[in-house]
Amino acid sequence: MIRNMKVLFCSSEVTPYAKTGGLADVSAALPDELLRQGVECPVVMPLYQEVKAMGLPLAHLDEIPVLTGTGINQVHVYRHDNTYFIDSSPLFDRMGLYSYAGSDYPDNLERFALFSRACVELARIMGDVDVVHCNDWQTALVIAYLKALDIEGIRSVFTIHNLAYQGAFDPSLWPMLFLPREYFHPECMEFFGRINIMKAGIVFADAVNTVSPTYAREIQTPEYGSGLDGLLRSVAGKLTGIANGIDTRAWDPGSDPLIDKPYSWGDLSGKDDCKNALQEMFSLDRRAVPLFGLISRLVEQKGIDLVIEAIPAVIALGAQIVVLGNGNPGFERRLAELQRAFPGKLGIHVGFDETKAHAIEAGADFFLMPSRFEPCGLNQMISMRYGTIPIVTGVGGLKDTVTAYGEGDCPFGLRVSSPAVEALLDAVRFACRIYGQDKDLLDAMKKNAMSRDVSWAVPAGEYSRLYCNLKDFEERSR
Repeated sequence: MIRNMKVLFCSSEVTPYAKTGGLADVSAALPDELLRQGVECPVVMPLYQEVKAMGLPLAHLDEIPVLTGTGINQVHVYRHDNTYFIDSSPLFDRMGLYSYAGSDYPDNLERFALFSRACVELARIMGDVDVVHCNDWQTALVIAYLKALDIEGIRSVFTIHNLAYQGAFDPSLWPMLFLPREYFHPECMEFFGRINIMKAGIVFADAVNTVSPTYAREIQTPEYGSGLDGLLRSVAGKLTGIANGIDTRAWDPGSDPLIDKPYSWGDLSGKDDCKNALQEMFSLDRRAVPLFGLISRLVEQKGIDLVIEAIPAVIALGAQIVVLGNGNPGFERRLAELQRAFPGKLGIHVGFDETKAHAIEAGADFFLMPSRFEPCGLNQMISMRYGTIPIVTGVGGLKDTVTAYGEGDCPFGLRVSSPAVEALLDAVRFACRIYGQDKDLLDAMKKNAMSRDVSWAVPAGEYSRLYCNLKDFEERSR
């Protein structure tokens, strides 16, 4: 077990305080597991309006001056449990984290530049931080400020959770950053005439990683590199992939308070009760038919357009589908139209609902994830934990975490051969066939899925070794 290591984990969202996606879950579960493994890992995030509305007993720790291109800003630092909050009411006391009513806030660069600079000051105040671990573009500037201020003794890790979102801004905003002008260069933070914040993390970090080994290879190719594949190839020596885990305490079918009945690997009978409850929750016909679930942002990356096109054919097979998510308004409208066309067979909830998410994972027979790209993905691992068979494409973390039927021993998933409607339907047809004709295979796949270790224990150990290698600590895991 590693001792005497302190990592400041910087994130723009953390469960349960504020969440738009999987980053929030990672930013809660990974530091918790690191702490269990002997790595002190405080977390820092902005104090959003929705956090204030929770009425938490926040301890006020300090008021610190933060120098940015807009001048000296006074920010307050609060703490709740292991999480620190940076409070700047003009920038964060508003609806939404990054956007409102479908549009990004026009001052996002100012907001996250201030937050990043405040993270640096917090690390200085703490005094014993060995590593800052920054996540996605919203915190990439932390590493740029460490470099520009020539702060010694603190190493840096930058994790890319989704390369598609890079933090691109108009070059006229450069003075707001209060960084050296020479950083606005193609080999640094300039990208086709614009400021690219994610490049700062990639260029300046001591180590760069992403959230699965396959995605680490994919982003070095033009197909998946979002224009940064050349840069990523140039830093390949410090680029690694560590697959995420999930919080197995929050996602546990044996003790989940949000599902109808608990069940386990040794007794799956409660899963049938959960399926009945899910059908009732979404006003589906109470029938013993294959039930497919989907929880996702409704965007093309996730293949929701493929699912929408396939829905009539899936229902024609005698199956049912439930969908939970929001995103593209066009996809939301089309799903609503399909729900009206297929009452009792298709259930839709636009938005996010924690109870419904747990009900879908526990009650569905199969889980659809036909992603065009997927850095890691969490829902396929949650589904595995609940004995719900993931139906996934072979990209990124979906390739690394799912052993599909026909791909090896002890399979627990089904592979969609390509992000195309007919390929998705081929996998769905096979799922319906084993549901109706091969219960022994289906039960074996469920148990194979539930027996997999999807916890954070192994990934956190890999992060511990990464931090340790950066600091060259002599005390390591034995």
